[in-house]
Amino acid sequence: MNPKRRSKTYLSEAQKKIIKQAYSESYFGARLLRHHIKKRYTQNIPQNKIHEYLLEVEIAKPDPKKQKKSKRCRYEREHSLSLIHADWLEYEGKQVISNEDDASRKILSIGEFDNATTDNAIEVLKVAEQEAEEFNGLIQSINMDRGSQFYPNKRDKNGEADSVFQDYYLKTRGIIHIPSRRNNPQTNGKVERWFQEYIKHRNKFKSANEFKDWYNDRIPTAL
Repeated sequence: MNPKRRSKTYLSEAQKKIIKQAYSESYFGARLLRHHIKKRYTQNIPQNKIHEYLLEVEIAKPDPKKQKKSKRCRYEREHSLSLIHADWLEYEGKQVISNEDDASRKILSIGEFDNATTDNAIEVLKVAEQEAEEFNGLIQSINMDRGSQFYPNKRDKNGEADSVFQDYYLKTRGIIHIPSRRNNPQTNGKVERWFQEYIKHRNKFKSANEFKDWYNDRIPTAL
């Protein structure tokens, strides 16, 4: 035993109460919850202590994926609206699509539908474009997977194919289409990560847009 080593400290009941109250206000994980507590309650509770307590009360769950260091190099655009990520998620019988800005991590638009169709994808993209125009900006490019709603998977003998989303809508709007590599969901990993938050917290809000507003007001962990 090292006599110079600091003895282990434990959370007081008052600190546990603050953590539970702060979580009910923000739904943050330990990292952001620490900053929320410092700002709102002027308490400096270590992140590891907060995480241990969240695990203890089964608010947080161990994530084996986070124990392994990623070998991938994360890319980020410097300017907002230079790249948008879009994808579909099936959740509780609904098809969900969002458009997320790569640089700021803001969700520009979100839609919940009975079916994942090209028309619905265009409808939600139009809302994202309106959001960008309010800030005097234009969406320059969009990254999505090779789903049939976005990308023509069937081509003729000459290797040509028409896609309403890619060849009609995006081209008429001057938006560059950047399809993800096949069998490589990490290409669109930012929106995949957003889906985790959607699944975890959507049921706490009355509407998709209410959830979007809450999400956009959060502190982006990656930034």
